[in-house]
Amino acid sequence: MARVIEHPDSLLDAIYDTATEPETWRTVLTHIADLTGSQGGILFGQSFGASAVYFDFNGRLSEECNTAYKARHVRNPWNHGMERMAVGQIVISDEIFPVEQLRKTLFYEEVLRPQGDVIHNAMVSLAARDDFRVAFNICRTARQGPPDAAMVAWTRTLVPHLRRSVGLAYRLDQYRALQQGQYRVLDRLSSGVILLDRRARVLYANAAARALDATSGALRLGKANVTAVSPSHARELETLIRAVLGGVPMVSMSVPRVSDGLAVTILAVSVRGKDAARFADLHLPDAAVMLFIVDPANRLDIPPAVVMDAYGLTRAEARVALAVSSGLSVPEVAIQLGLSPNTVKTHLRRVFAKTGTGRQAELVRLMTSIGLFSPGGTESDN
Repeated sequence: MARVIEHPDSLLDAIYDTATEPETWRTVLTHIADLTGSQGGILFGQSFGASAVYFDFNGRLSEECNTAYKARHVRNPWNHGMERMAVGQIVISDEIFPVEQLRKTLFYEEVLRPQGDVIHNAMVSLAARDDFRVAFNICRTARQGPPDAAMVAWTRTLVPHLRRSVGLAYRLDQYRALQQGQYRVLDRLSSGVILLDRRARVLYANAAARALDATSGALRLGKANVTAVSPSHARELETLIRAVLGGVPMVSMSVPRVSDGLAVTILAVSVRGKDAARFADLHLPDAAVMLFIVDPANRLDIPPAVVMDAYGLTRAEARVALAVSSGLSVPEVAIQLGLSPNTVKTHLRRVFAKTGTGRQAELVRLMTSIGLFSPGGTESDN
């Protein structure tokens, strides 16, 4: 890991770019392989049950061997071991299937040996639903050796960013709708959507964003700009927008509603590369920042499965997370879900640990942001 000398900011920017430009995964995977002194990397979207690969991005590994993998080896010793592990957990191939046995398999002969004797792999499931997984892999040859503790620790710091980018890519329905000029779709959303240019001037605001100006007492949306009613939050929003204009891929904040103090959550995402050209084609020149705004008065029907997939929560933990995020106290959650307060507290501690949050306010902000990206439809809690 002595080769990891680059400041991570450029790599993190590139990872978040994949949310709107999936082909850049190839560059990201190659970059990570170079930083860790590995042979290459690959990202699969695959179903183990169906033995099918629905998409893949290859960072410097053999396309011929990848074709053999997709045709005959989706079910293999590495995947069999990884599918039993929690989403977000780094799995080292040597620990789930010995190298000596691996060398005896047809998977090794057809896929691994021709690539310079690849026999080691660091794997992570970035997202999962039923038997479908988005699997991130960094592969190493016998000469390069297995991932050491430093590489594993360094990779672990990247996993939350990798998962967040995958989540953005598959759940930014509002973003794609705006790219395609589907303004009628956006006007039916309960989340506010505002597009700003390079001078932070408003290019577009959907109906929910315009309604926030009239009803929440939190934001003030003018013909040319958006700001917060509170002077301190107005300065914070200005700083947030300036940060995204300066190259930060994604930041968030909350603004209290004047009427009741409930927090309106604002997520700012930069418009990059090809997306800027797409917006220009839609007669929205200089598009630079997307603001997604969620008002707690508009209830978010987030399916528990979304939270379970994203953070590896159990159904009980997901129900507690969503209930707490709706503003209920622990006793109120206990009554609503038919649990004891102590059970709710136990689930909440596990939720904090799995989501990387430390208190209820952070969890509320996180769940609100997830609501921006939730696929259509609802799911019963029962």
